[in-house]
Amino acid sequence: MTPATYLALLAEAEHSLGNLLYMSEPWNSLDVDYEPPRVERLWKDWKYGCRIYLHRIHPCDTALFHPHPWPSAVKVVSGQYEMGVGYGAGQERPPVASLTVLRSGSSYAMTDPNGWHWVRPLGEPSLSVMVTGPKWDRWSPSPDFKLKPLSVEDYRRLSDDFKELIENALYPY
Repeated sequence: MTPATYLALLAEAEHSLGNLLYMSEPWNSLDVDYEPPRVERLWKDWKYGCRIYLHRIHPCDTALFHPHPWPSAVKVVSGQYEMGVGYGAGQERPPVASLTVLRSGSSYAMTDPNGWHWVRPLGEPSLSVMVTGPKWDRWSPSPDFKLKPLSVEDYRRLSDDFKELIENALYPY
């Protein structure tokens, strides 16, 4: 699928968020803490073989430069982050081709298996929504241990923060 297709899927997922957040079925969670930045993640399987992710990404001095194991589209819904972008096959870190700052309301799609990036929140944690497609047969970094789910408190806080954005019309869907 094209970047435009993934951005359209992201918009569709955003429109579904209110209903999905208030369903009795819980979301899956992960505390992605093996490399900076720390990412608090809620996720659930969605339609078309896709997943929806809700992220709180914490500020850090340096961030993991990595390829994703899947195509994705992301929208920053609060805060801002620096994003570095590169391109390369395999596991060798490619050169940085672009550096940008994405603010609340910014969206982007990464749909080539050889695209790399890092995100580094600036000043405060950022919240973002991500939609991913089916996994590629591509190396991406992973810890050599099983990641833990979020604590009950972190799970509730992340879910409540997205609900608050929706209820206060700070998030458009």
